[in-house]
Amino acid sequence: MKPLVLLLAVVAVAGCGSSNAQPKDDPGAFAVKVVDQIVHNRYSTAWNDLHPADQKVAPSGEYVQCERRSPVLAAPLSTKVLSVADESVGIGDGSFVQSKAVHVRLGFAGGFHLVHTVHVVAAHGKWTWILPSYRFRDYKADRCPVDAGSTPPPSTS
Repeated sequence: MKPLVLLLAVVAVAGCGSSNAQPKDDPGAFAVKVVDQIVHNRYSTAWNDLHPADQKVAPSGEYVQCERRSPVLAAPLSTKVLSVADESVGIGDGSFVQSKAVHVRLGFAGGFHLVHTVHVVAAHGKWTWILPSYRFRDYKADRCPVDAGSTPPPSTS
């Protein structure tokens, strides 16, 4: 009886978190890949690596259609990972998870630079990225997010 209980305990511990095991891939390289996809308006490709909780509220077709309403007009000329730090982050469903906060420096024409933080989260043994919380809320409310300076979506009323 005891060997069976011990075996079940070992199997349970081995299975815990296996779907969110730390990926072996470099989180910085993953974050740069996602930034590149988004700044070049390759939303379908970027959606494939979106966190499963975010994919549920922003199904592929809806996400692509909404994001195409406000495409990125000025892609950076350079990207560089400045740092990667462990950070607890809230995902849109209200839970907090461990992430890698990847600080990416984007360089634009004219010497303009900005630093953007991409939170990457392990899910099913691979890195995924998460929507900013305000975008998650908009998708959850079945409306396209609107960025400052973007044209609002047409009214349906």
